Amino acid sequence: MITMMRRYRKLLQIGLLVVIAAFVASLFVFGATGSRTGGESRDTVATVNGETIPIERFQRRYQSYLEAYAQIYRDRFSTEMAERLGLPQQVIGDLVQEALIVQRARAEGLSISDEELNARIHAIPVFQENGRFVLKRYQEALKRRGFTAAGFESEIRRELTRAKVESAIRSGVRVSEAELEQAFRLRREEVRAAWALIEVTPIAAATGTTDAELATYLAQHPDEFRQPERRRVQYVTLNPRDVVAPVTDAEVEKFYNEHLKEFETPRQVRAAHVLVRVPETGGSEAEDNARTKVADVIRRAKAGEDFGKLAQGISEDPATASRGGDLGLVSRGEMVPQFEQALFALKKGEVSPEPIRTPFGFHAIKVLEIQEGGRKPLKEVAAQIRSRLSAEAADRALKAKADQVRPALQAAKDFMVEAKKLGFQPVETTIARLDRVAGLATPDPLEEAAFALALGGVSPPVSTPVGLVVLKSVETIAAGVPPLAEIKDKVAASVKRQKAEAVALERAKQLTADAQAGDFAGAAKKAGAVTGETGRFSRAKPAERLPADAMLAALQTPAGRLSAPIKAQQGYYVVKVLERVPPDMGGLATDRDKILKEVVAQKQSLVWESWLNGARANSKVETFLPASRRG
Repeated sequence: MITMMRRYRKLLQIGLLVVIAAFVASLFVFGATGSRTGGESRDTVATVNGETIPIERFQRRYQSYLEAYAQIYRDRFSTEMAERLGLPQQVIGDLVQEALIVQRARAEGLSISDEELNARIHAIPVFQENGRFVLKRYQEALKRRGFTAAGFESEIRRELTRAKVESAIRSGVRVSEAELEQAFRLRREEVRAAWALIEVTPIAAATGTTDAELATYLAQHPDEFRQPERRRVQYVTLNPRDVVAPVTDAEVEKFYNEHLKEFETPRQVRAAHVLVRVPETGGSEAEDNARTKVADVIRRAKAGEDFGKLAQGISEDPATASRGGDLGLVSRGEMVPQFEQALFALKKGEVSPEPIRTPFGFHAIKVLEIQEGGRKPLKEVAAQIRSRLSAEAADRALKAKADQVRPALQAAKDFMVEAKKLGFQPVETTIARLDRVAGLATPDPLEEAAFALALGGVSPPVSTPVGLVVLKSVETIAAGVPPLAEIKDKVAASVKRQKAEAVALERAKQLTADAQAGDFAGAAKKAGAVTGETGRFSRAKPAERLPADAMLAALQTPAGRLSAPIKAQQGYYVVKVLERVPPDMGGLATDRDKILKEVVAQKQSLVWESWLNGARANSKVETFLPASRRG
């Protein structure tokens, strides 16, 4: 709840908020339909049975995906990571699926009615005043963002239709007692197994190749080695660590005095709250009921009842109710205005005199602690300031050094020789041109510089995470499969792996045949396998050293029997089941609710996927992944 409220505050600062879903919020990120990005001529990303999906919808959905992944990965997330995760493809797949759902929903009479659409839009807080929908506010909000009411409502209708259809399909799932018992047995039955692994790596290391084998493999697997357009470049790096930039105490003190505001800590309040939500379509009666419930909490708290226990029993904020409504330390500007105004007016130990209305519902607030703000003394921040000034000085020195050496590198007939004369360790390499989603991906500075240069040109200093780089464009390499001579080591590694896997499989088959006589350990030793034995494991309690496929094979193999060879990244496994232990069915009563939820979720997924497959059947879909540029 605290995260939502703080995010809500930030969105208010840009003038508009939609909170019914991240999708709705994203409608306002890129503005009106009809905008264009980059120089893309195509204005659609896909067609589904003749219906076009505009690039603006792709951009909005992509932004929603970025925000969701950023919350998961936090500081580790970047647009480059987004591309490695295949987010553009995920988004187009999502949009195509949505179009198929909406189309089939129309055919089956499951579309959203005008009444349902109006109820949802009326419940969006940004279109309300004092908890009531205001048409003028709605119209003005859309106008500010360049939306027509018809366009906005069409997008909301699509999302609501999708949610309605999925809910309708999933809600029809039922689980019988027999299914529940079978699921319990399946999850709780335990197995103990011996295993043998024929490793691929040592076999590959001892495997040779011929030029004919390499040429044949490359001809049969060209896509494995295909590369995009590239530039061969030569470059030098000027590293900040090579520059000593001492900073005096006087410079540190001067910076401190000129930037006093940077070292001030704001006043913070640790607060707890009780939230009672107002249903989106509840109307005035729901408003009154929620307000009355919170007013009673305030009365009881002021009469001496423990506020934390009241929050645990009454609050409808799942994120804080279990810890007594504790929101932690809050600074000004982090919360929605209504909440913040009431909070910072209270003294330590005080409870808000009346219910506080926010877009989330009604709140009772109690101040637990107040930390007055202040300015950190110079001695506490001196090291931080010194480090910053040193980095800035090093950056200036690097730029000056780069500007000094660049003319010599430009004029040199041999960039590599001249760079060594100047004291650098030059590098020659290739840089590939990567496709990036138009307007959404952060460009790579070295790639940008390499592809902007004319052949033989030398770049201005390029800022990178490791320092300043000056590079020269040496050669243009077209997209395609490089000659075998350039990638011989990579092709050889693939050929060795392929041959080693074939050998490992044959050894695993022979091991299985030899072990049929009963001596599993002897057969494994003869095959040169690595061996081990598991403790008891089940689907609910995985084995520690077996990969998933080998573990599943063991769970499906009768006691005393051997599995067929199982391929894994390390090589081929063979498992022998030593023991099977049936579950104690008396445990079903204890785990009933958990198992039921798991089985229901599994059946719901199967039913929903079946419905989606029906929607996909005989559909005509074309996709056009937008790229920022093509080489």
